[in-house]
This record gives sequence, structure tokens and C-alpha cells, in this order.
Amino acid sequence: NEYKSYLSTMYGIRRDQPRTRKRNKGETDADKAGNKIYLNLNRSLKERMLKDRDMILNQKCLVKVPVKFTVETVLSDFLTYEKNENSVYHKNNVSHDLINGIRNYFNNRFATELAYKPELAQISRFEKNKTKFSELYGCEHLLRLLVCIGRLISPKEFDDYSFRLLSHHFQRLVDFVDANKDTYLTLDNYVSFT
Repeated sequence: NEYKSYLSTMYGIRRDQPRTRKRNKGETDADKAGNKIYLNLNRSLKERMLKDRDMILNQKCLVKVPVKFTVETVLSDFLTYEKNENSVYHKNNVSHDLINGIRNYFNNRFATELAYKPELAQISRFEKNKTKFSELYGCEHLLRLLVCIGRLISPKEFDDYSFRLLSHHFQRLVDFVDANKDTYLTLDNYVSFT
């Protein structure tokens, strides 16, 4: 319940909306999904996100920049993982396209979509148009992006198959982060700002 409350306050997600409903005539799978990508975050990732929120909003800490494992590092590690797994996504350059899209969203939407209010002062130190936030911030902020990605991407830009493929690939990235959470998501990434 605390996580659902977190999502609704941070990202404006309505908890009272049902995830499934009857399909109208001519409606695609993407339309039925409510025009959103839903990602499955397990309990441990939800707890890490809640801890991140607590560290910043209640314990008056910020993520120290640059973090040891930046978003660029995580995305690069994910590409290596996909290559080593001999993934069909990697063979068809889906991984590269997805990573480039995530990087662009992350850098362009960072201050407006992914930062908590206490982080804005830290962000204001960087030149807005020249800063690549993906080279400074880490997995804490990448998870924030992945949680709200569903409302940032319109399925109307994709056919049903491509939208499902994109959704599945985002889930693979979430699963990769989960498998490596002890490396990427540590309390060593925070420093007090009081």
C-alpha cells in the first residue's frame, strides 16, 4: 500500500483504475492496456525505491554525483548481458534502440519528471542543455524513469507487436536491475545535505 501511495503521489498514477477491461470493437491490445506499459517490480525493488524516497525526503540526503555506477554504466552492462545471453533483441538491434531511447528520455526529462524537490538545488548547478544526467546519476533515478515510462510512451506510435516487444524489453531491463540491485543500489550512493 505504501508503494501504491508512492506511485500515485510521485507519478500521478490513479490506483482506482482497473488494469483490465473489455475490449471495444476495433481496439488494439495496446489500447486495452490503457495506453501504458506496465512493468512488474518485485518487492525488493519497491522497497529500494521507498528507501530512496525516504533517504531524500525524510533523512535529508542526496545522491552524490557522479555515482559509482551511473545510468550509462547500467545500460552498458545491460547491453553486454544481452549480448552474452545471445538475445534475439540484441541481434536485431532492439537493445541498442531501447537503450538510446532510455538515455534520451532520462537526459531530457530528468529535472521535470525524475527529481524530488530537494534534488532540484543540486540539479540547478549543472548547465541545463549541456549536462548528460545519465553520466552523473545512477540506478535510483533509472528506476524512477522505468516506473513512469508507461505514461511517457504512447502506444499509438507502435503497432501491437512492436508495443508488446517494447514492453517486454523494458521488463527485461527491470529484471536485470533487480538481479544486480546489490551492486547498483547501495546506501553508499547518498550523502547528507543538511
